[in-house]
Amino acid sequence: MDSKSLNSRVTAQRFSVIRDMVARAKAYDDVISLSIGEPDFDTPAFVCEAAMRDAMKGATHYAPSHGDEDLRAALLQEIRRKTGIPYADENLLITTGAMHGLLAVMLTILSAGDEVICPAPCFSDYQGHCGLAGATLVMVPTKFSEGFIPSREDLQACLTPRTKALLINSPCNPSGIVLPPETLDMMAEFAIEHDLIVISDEVYDRIVFSAPIESIATRPGMSDRTVILNSFSKAYAMTGWRVGFAAGPAWIMREMIKVLSYSIASTNSPGQRAAFHAMTGPQDEFLAFVDAYRRRTALAYRRLIAMPGVRCIKPAGTFYLFPHIEAAENDSFAFAVDLLDKEHIVVVPGFPFGPEQTVRGCIRLACTVSEEKIAEAMDRLEHYLTRRS
Repeated sequence: MDSKSLNSRVTAQRFSVIRDMVARAKAYDDVISLSIGEPDFDTPAFVCEAAMRDAMKGATHYAPSHGDEDLRAALLQEIRRKTGIPYADENLLITTGAMHGLLAVMLTILSAGDEVICPAPCFSDYQGHCGLAGATLVMVPTKFSEGFIPSREDLQACLTPRTKALLINSPCNPSGIVLPPETLDMMAEFAIEHDLIVISDEVYDRIVFSAPIESIATRPGMSDRTVILNSFSKAYAMTGWRVGFAAGPAWIMREMIKVLSYSIASTNSPGQRAAFHAMTGPQDEFLAFVDAYRRRTALAYRRLIAMPGVRCIKPAGTFYLFPHIEAAENDSFAFAVDLLDKEHIVVVPGFPFGPEQTVRGCIRLACTVSEEKIAEAMDRLEHYLTRRS
């Protein structure tokens, strides 16, 4: 037997190009990696200590499939405060990170042959989540010149009789944009008109640099068709704890819990206790993380727009930038590999994040290193571009 006998939904999926770049970088000693979207900060000590105390008191057993009761209560209070939506117990599930939440939602709402439309550029792993559910992700082309903001016409052009859901991510990985209120209004009206379920990936909603973001679930008629996904990984520097959550209508949540029950039984108990203490404890360190990301992205943005042949949209949130570089237009992967070989900087080529007309010439930078390293990385990039010109 060989891989041809395996499930084609699995074998058809590609490994992330980020893995490729990280593996290549191991050949060099002085690499500055702007590739992985993981905070460089450790989980604050008070969170780890509180979780350990709870573990020593017995929080090491199975949690309920829907999640730890203390964490659920704290989350429901917070989500109600932020959205004004009267979510109840039946509307919330704790997941093993937002990645697991995404897959669980896809497996719950999608059938073979369904399509999900998603404005590009978008998180590259969405394709895998859809594919494992037997569905297809249709990336909606947008324009750099229009700030990667989709229009109603853009969405309409990608709609087919097979379209089941609309997937949005704001603040956005990889571009750092935040969808403006009027765009959310348009998307909500579009979803209602075409009877679409909406998946709103709000993982970066705490990493914003100006006004707080709004959720599409708050629009009239949307709370009963929108699943909000979020995580403790990014804003709380808790990537390894693997805790996220999904908030949505009961008619979806009561089916989605079956996926959680049969896949992981429950999210790990110490991780859920850590998440509870993170969100209910002092917030100073977490706010300092956001300030650091603001400074880092601002530094990278200032340096990038001063380089010849480089354009960049100023990020409104996240820790990413998605600049367009003329020298990368022919092949962003070849550009990223050559940049690594010549200057020992790891970046992510733009091609996995959207269709060619949207991401051509773009690369993703993650500002998850110190300002000193970002400054050095920008020096190396500028040197590389100068030599190529």
